Amino acid sequence: MTESRYPTTSHGGGDRGESDASLRDRARIGSWVIFFCIALFALSDLRQPVDARHGLHVVRLVQFSTLVLGFVLLPRISRRWLVTMMIGVAGMVCLTSALAGYLRHDPRTQVVTDITLVLATAVTLPWGAWPQLLCVLIAGLSMALGAGLTDGTLGDISPHTGVGIAVAMLSSVYIAYQFERYRSARDLAEWALRRSEERFRSLIERGSDIITIVDAAGVIRYESPSVERILGYAPEALLGKAAAEFIHPDDLATSPSAPSMDLAEGVAMPFECRVRRKDGSWCHIEGVATNLLDQPSVEGVVFNWRDITERKRAEEERTLYVRELAKARDQALASTSAKSVFLANMSHEIRTPMNVIIGMTDMALDGDIPPEPREHLGSVRSAAIALLGIINDILDYSKIEAGKLTLEQVDLSLRRTLDEVVALLTPSARAKQVALVCDASASLRVRVKGDPGRLRQVLTNLIGNAIRFTEIGTVAVDARVLHETSTDVAVRVTVRDSGIGISRERQAAIFESFTQADDSTTSRYGGTGLGLTICRQLIELMGGHMGVESELGSGSTFWFDLTFEKAASGAPAMREQLRA
Repeated sequence: MTESRYPTTSHGGGDRGESDASLRDRARIGSWVIFFCIALFALSDLRQPVDARHGLHVVRLVQFSTLVLGFVLLPRISRRWLVTMMIGVAGMVCLTSALAGYLRHDPRTQVVTDITLVLATAVTLPWGAWPQLLCVLIAGLSMALGAGLTDGTLGDISPHTGVGIAVAMLSSVYIAYQFERYRSARDLAEWALRRSEERFRSLIERGSDIITIVDAAGVIRYESPSVERILGYAPEALLGKAAAEFIHPDDLATSPSAPSMDLAEGVAMPFECRVRRKDGSWCHIEGVATNLLDQPSVEGVVFNWRDITERKRAEEERTLYVRELAKARDQALASTSAKSVFLANMSHEIRTPMNVIIGMTDMALDGDIPPEPREHLGSVRSAAIALLGIINDILDYSKIEAGKLTLEQVDLSLRRTLDEVVALLTPSARAKQVALVCDASASLRVRVKGDPGRLRQVLTNLIGNAIRFTEIGTVAVDARVLHETSTDVAVRVTVRDSGIGISRERQAAIFESFTQADDSTTSRYGGTGLGLTICRQLIELMGGHMGVESELGSGSTFWFDLTFEKAASGAPAMREQLRA
């Protein structure tokens, strides 16, 4: 069973601690009151005849012995039997008082004695209405027993006396009930106050925040125990000192110093400053100051503050890191820009003589030269064309990286552009005995706005790669309209080959700069590894997506999706359809 959250009273169980001690203290006080009453009765016995004194002394001795036994058992008996023991003690005193009345031959004085005892128990003993009612019944039995022993009958008690006795007895029950209610309410209030004090003391002592209270003169009147963990001072060592003594001189003007504080009653003001530790170092703190000078329970300015030294250090390190990172970024951007400019300039400067070499070689090949020099010039021309392609790739990559590549927006025919690229590369495929087929949707004849040169560059690269990496088999180009509206048309172009394929681990890497499917393809098939990188970047610049599906040894499928704005309909579109 779980223990109750509330303190125990004689009405019900709960918290055990201090309520047990309080209950025993009340029982002890009540026992002393009864002991004092019996002592007074014992003194009055001295006026009785000599023959009655001996019996009365024996009765008083039994009563005193019962009380002494109660005193002895009081600290030892369990809480459960405490009230039972006190009822037994009170009942024994009442019953023996009946015998005392018989010995005095005066049952009427015994009534007064019993009423006095029940009133004393109602006021002093720690019980409520039900134990008191039981005590009243025992006292009533004692009165009846005394009258019966003395007079042999209860007929001498008048109705008026009986009603008076009953009213007095029942009044004692009501008094006991009201006293116990008062005690219960008081105990509950004390318990709640104690628990509240313990809770707030625990929060203050174990909390990470520190509470400081200064008076109107700026003198520290309270400091929570947590200050010793933060600053190294014992709380009592700070009491009576000026708060400004511990604030950094440079922060005094902005910190909430109580004597100069212009803060309305109850208003909270945030602050941040440095305070001195016991070892002389400075601690960064932040908090809130609240003016409670007019509150009688506080009469001061309350500072709730915490240590933010580590946070300040982290912020400074982060600021330094961001500054250094920005500096490194600027240097990297400057280096990248310089590299891009250098590559663009060098590519342009190299491309001009390469065109001259190719042109002069073509002119020489047009002449009448022997077979062997013609073969050599053919090799020179092929190498020059390959080198020019590499230079063009580097130039395009540099422009894209520098953000200086611009796209045209002119009217073009998707079907015608595709047919031109296929026608251009068909001789290369035929030379390798690779079948190059093209399947384009009839709806692809629509004219759109775009950059035909860059679209042709992407198609040439994808189809050219497919032919280059296919030894035997087919290269298939498929173009389909994905969806079409009155203003836009979305197209997917797919290039499939039956070549060497690409492993799953390398598929993401082939779109990176200067990367090919594996290290052997460069030496076997040539290339810079920039083609696919440039293709993907061009497709993304045009607002599309590019991807690949492949398995090693089973060929590859490259695809890209593009959405074009439709061109204005008219005569050009009709002529294009007739030409097709």
